[in-house]
Amino acid sequence: MRIGVIGVGGHSTTNLLPHARAAGLDLVATCARHIERARAVADRWGAAHAYDDAEQMLAEADVDGVVVCVQPWDYAPLIRLCLTAGKPVFCDKPGAGSSAEARELAGLSSTTGVPVVVGYMKRFAPAYQRAREIVQSPEFGVPSLASFTFAVGRGFGDDLRTYLIDNPVHPLDLARYIVGELDELEARVVDTAGGGFAVAAVARASSGAVCTFNLCTTASWSQQNERVEVYGAGHAVVVENIDTCIHRPPERPEHRWRPNYTVGMPMNSSPTISGFLPELEHFRQVAVEGASNRSDMQSAAATLALAERLCRFAGV
Repeated sequence: MRIGVIGVGGHSTTNLLPHARAAGLDLVATCARHIERARAVADRWGAAHAYDDAEQMLAEADVDGVVVCVQPWDYAPLIRLCLTAGKPVFCDKPGAGSSAEARELAGLSSTTGVPVVVGYMKRFAPAYQRAREIVQSPEFGVPSLASFTFAVGRGFGDDLRTYLIDNPVHPLDLARYIVGELDELEARVVDTAGGGFAVAAVARASSGAVCTFNLCTTASWSQQNERVEVYGAGHAVVVENIDTCIHRPPERPEHRWRPNYTVGMPMNSSPTISGFLPELEHFRQVAVEGASNRSDMQSAAATLALAERLCRFAGV
């Protein structure tokens, strides 16, 4: 699948472009605000064309789809351009600057019949997929309690609203993915005046589970950053730091799944474990093979609506 990429910043060149070829994507064009940057990345990754105008790229470059990786508030006009041009889109989360924008883009995608895959990569991380399968199995029973921790260091958003729209969306989306749609969300949000942000929230899932969220940018990047735990009828499932899934049935022993990092196979690679490679593979499957979209713009709108509720609690 021949692709053009709009946005060649740090996330794009670190977590997406290096894995495009393995996902079956052939980079043929890049686009950035500054043509020098677009050309440098095109040369680095072997793309034939570089642009500083997205509309020109869509008109001239022979692409089958577009990967868009920009700031939240820049997504809507670029995705509109791609959908109008009939080009399937993969965009990084959150996919839009607001839930209203996301719903509008979802409508345009439906009207044009052109798919948009939103890169909530944790949905595609094998440990979280395994946890979801366990939670939704008949043996697990009805989920009663779920907790989601996403504690990272500084560097996600320079202001509180940007942080809430672009960072806590990860655990909020994971909760929707694993235990169901969320309602009755309440939260306390603290800006530590230069030391980072902290959020404590509680919600109710459609499965019946009470969900708690502990989110902050006051942690360390060199320590464990995320953890998920869900309880059912005597069962519990835990995902530790994105790579390890532990199922604890009512009776011992527990069942632990973890990648075999010693063996350098794609299934054990960091891009696969973190979900970056599988989400790009999914984009190709949706765009080329007509696979069912597991992370569309309508779903992204629901996650953004929850993040906006956090913004209202924070008064931003």
